[in-house]
Amino acid sequence: MGETILVLAAGASTRFGSPKQLVLWQGRPLIGFVVEEALAVRGEVIVVAGAHAEEVRRALDGRACRVVEATNWSAGPGASLKAGLDAIAPDASGVLVTLADLPRVTRATFARLLEARGSLVAASFNDTIGAPAVFRPPFVTQLRELDDALGAKALLQRHRALVTEVPCPEAALDVDTREDLAVIA
Repeated sequence: MGETILVLAAGASTRFGSPKQLVLWQGRPLIGFVVEEALAVRGEVIVVAGAHAEEVRRALDGRACRVVEATNWSAGPGASLKAGLDAIAPDASGVLVTLADLPRVTRATFARLLEARGSLVAASFNDTIGAPAVFRPPFVTQLRELDDALGAKALLQRHRALVTEVPCPEAALDVDTREDLAVIA
């Protein structure tokens, strides 16, 4: 089996003011767009829902992904990440972790990252690295050991010298506020 794509969509969207996962982007909910782009590259896509779990499930109805709920999502991104990792098949060769609020990231981005060699592969943009990122053994185990308050970026930063960086300027804009969405609309 190849890598699983894990879409983190558990946050409360407090800065946005409503569930940003559900905002319309290119005629469908943003979470639907991200999942469709992921499914175009990998058959195994798992979405981690939390604060707005039922709404996210409804928005993804009919799409060939699995939705798991991070009941302790409020503990931090590491808690949501662990809920998703617990749902991955044991024979998966790794995981691509992405976020539900990256509207410029497409199937081409996911494909470039998955094709890159290395145990740690990350999008690079604006002099930093981050999601989407690929974690292969032994780093999947280390993701499971992260503190609940930390996200996957903490692991990337800890092992920065080992990260294969893939230029992805499209990953620079995540939607945290309505103003962010207005920039790309």
